[in-house]
Amino acid sequence: MQKRILNLSAIFAFLGVIACSRGITEEGNSIAEFDLWDGSNGDLHVNMGNGVSGHWFSVNDGSENGSSLIKFPTIEKENLNSDNIKSIVAYCGGVCGTVELGQASDPSAGVGIALAEKDSSIDISGWDGICVSYESELSMEGVLSYENGASDDMPTVNFDKTASGNAVARCAKWTDFKQKSLDDSGVEASKKASSIIFKFVGKAKESGFFNIKGVSSYKHGVENLDSIEYVEPTKADTVSCLWNGTSDKPSSFVKNDMDEMSRGRWFSYNDRSDGGASLLYWSAEAPNYKNAIEWLTDESLFVGGLSASVSLDKGNASQAYAGVGFNMVVRESADSAYSSKAVDISNWGGICVYYMAEKNIRMVLASDSIEKKYNLAASTVLTQKCVSWDEMSTAGLEKSASDIKFEVRSSENVFNQIRFNIVAVGKYIADGACFIDESKVKAF
Repeated sequence: MQKRILNLSAIFAFLGVIACSRGITEEGNSIAEFDLWDGSNGDLHVNMGNGVSGHWFSVNDGSENGSSLIKFPTIEKENLNSDNIKSIVAYCGGVCGTVELGQASDPSAGVGIALAEKDSSIDISGWDGICVSYESELSMEGVLSYENGASDDMPTVNFDKTASGNAVARCAKWTDFKQKSLDDSGVEASKKASSIIFKFVGKAKESGFFNIKGVSSYKHGVENLDSIEYVEPTKADTVSCLWNGTSDKPSSFVKNDMDEMSRGRWFSYNDRSDGGASLLYWSAEAPNYKNAIEWLTDESLFVGGLSASVSLDKGNASQAYAGVGFNMVVRESADSAYSSKAVDISNWGGICVYYMAEKNIRMVLASDSIEKKYNLAASTVLTQKCVSWDEMSTAGLEKSASDIKFEVRSSENVFNQIRFNIVAVGKYIADGACFIDESKVKAF
């Protein structure tokens, strides 16, 4: 709250300012805008209630071999802690600094509030969520760390960048915090919370100023802060998303179970084993291989989806075809290699595919040489199609599935290249299994 010089003639105006900015109870007591921490008051510790205090600290991506850092205006070192925060808060009216992102693939640096001592936790579920008043030239993520949680998959919500020089108050419920491996995990995590981190993210070598001015519980903030913005829940894949080409690091494998003993391995294929001469292209140049089947291992192929084009030449075959698919593979232990083996995927309930295609393509469920197909309509925009096993009339093939394939097929030669992109694949959920970041989808 801004400090003002008072005189007797201004006393009533002063009381009006107090009532507006902090609120007045019926008993005449002022209500703080921020019940946890207010930088404008020079707070050094975070008020957890019941005499318990949290403290500020800084983080970066050094543990992941990154080089991101924060330069604070009043301290020489790059680490924020209880011993040096006083000068920063006095200078900034908050916690401020300039983030310099390094060369890592997902660079980040941030500041956080330690809610409990090391290797312990605290129940903050009663807050209902959190509100933060801040300005930031970079996108900011709120990360709810909890005891025994995976450090690379904590519940997260997006607090976006702000207009330069303008502070905003944004609020998020615990239910808005999401993680990749679980749904609606923020509530459970808040019952055993260890810290809240405000992490700044962007592209390698980006930089930007930030200033966190105040932090409040959701329950208190929505009643006492002016001009609140409510953040949208973080959009993330459900646990039923098996492979996503727009994820941060698309894999060459399709996951089947959480312990990775059973997976799908991507491959490309064509009609050459049947006497055809069709080809699949990953670029404008003709492929330097013409084998009937090729295992796909080049990681660059998967970024933005498996985007390719085919030219169909049936040669001596009855039909021309080419496409991509994944073969079911299993391993006996974590140290052993994967080998092809038909598996029971009936618990998937069906399959969701996210795709683009200039011509109709076929989605094929195979059990060795027996196949059931489903036609996917041509679409030059990203399309989600979720199909149950009953809709595919699979006749039980899903109980012994060897491959799932996506192919362009024709009884006539088509030498002009036909483009398609398999962007993501998931188990059957009527509303969809995967969140697609359309900005990352590989264009035709």
